[in-house]
Amino acid sequence: MQSTHKIVSNLQPHIIEITSEENNILIDLAFQINANPSENPEYFCIQSKECSKNVPQRIKNSLLDFAKKGTESGFLLIKNISFDNIAPGLPFPIAMMLPKTPNDNNSKIGETTMLARIQTILINVIAELISYEAEGYGRLFQDVVPVKKMENEQTSVGSNTELEIHTEQAFSKLRPDILSLACVRGDPLAQTYILPVNYILENMDEDEREMLRLPLWKTGVDLSFKLNGNDFIEGDIRGPFPIISGDYNDPKLLFDQDLMFGINEESNNLIKKIIDIYYKYRNQHNLQTGEIILIDNMRAVHGRSPFYPKYNGDDRFLIRCFAVYDYEFSRYARDNDGCMVSAIYS
Repeated sequence: MQSTHKIVSNLQPHIIEITSEENNILIDLAFQINANPSENPEYFCIQSKECSKNVPQRIKNSLLDFAKKGTESGFLLIKNISFDNIAPGLPFPIAMMLPKTPNDNNSKIGETTMLARIQTILINVIAELISYEAEGYGRLFQDVVPVKKMENEQTSVGSNTELEIHTEQAFSKLRPDILSLACVRGDPLAQTYILPVNYILENMDEDEREMLRLPLWKTGVDLSFKLNGNDFIEGDIRGPFPIISGDYNDPKLLFDQDLMFGINEESNNLIKKIIDIYYKYRNQHNLQTGEIILIDNMRAVHGRSPFYPKYNGDDRFLIRCFAVYDYEFSRYARDNDGCMVSAIYS
């Protein structure tokens, strides 16, 4: 079957620029959430979903469009969230605005912020929050901060080495549809890289595109899911599976530069070609305070440049969470119909 692909070089990101009036509405909605996402994540999700009904229609329309067909750039960027004009004297801790960057990712600082609440309200317009017991202790929100002892590792808390191109949880059939990063504090050197699926397909010949749809690749499980010694029903090596799947007019992508390997020489050569395409065509964005990025985890891969933290409380600080469009698909893996996927099913 012949496939057609638009040339997608030099694409501009799809951006929602929040107006001052919309910002005030989102802050008011965030104040309506009082559940603790660690102690009562299900109720937190219920409150977030209820608040999402009152998101301004212009923002809703852009989010719904993203959920329906993605974007050519592979992500949606939400800008201009600000807490500068919050009336003084309101009874909330300073951590709910822009806290200092912790030295580890176990402090649960991000989940206390107003930014995290706005992040989840926006996501709930189109999807359902989901967490994974095997990573980040099953928390809805993960603090993505540089951790000194892991600064050279291929994980989100690494820094001094480039985070290689990957689909989030490429090894898992229960991987999220959306990866969201909300920026509490950026770093001028830390570029978020994104490569949408059509960049890859546009730079392959027809035979290569068809080969990408064959089950010729396997992958290991990400280090961040193995730190607690979990056992997995599907084992530590997954596959074989294809890199490209789904409708020819709306292809889906699965890839991990660090963990994926082909079952023969031809398939390994295609891994190398995808990596070459990534370095040639990748989009990049330097996340700034008050920005939220939604990465289309089914239609794009992402990575991050190296940066060099000082571990002084002013380093890069992102709040990460995940979401899925079809909650029922993972019901069997979530105890008591909660929002956390049990470790064994990762």
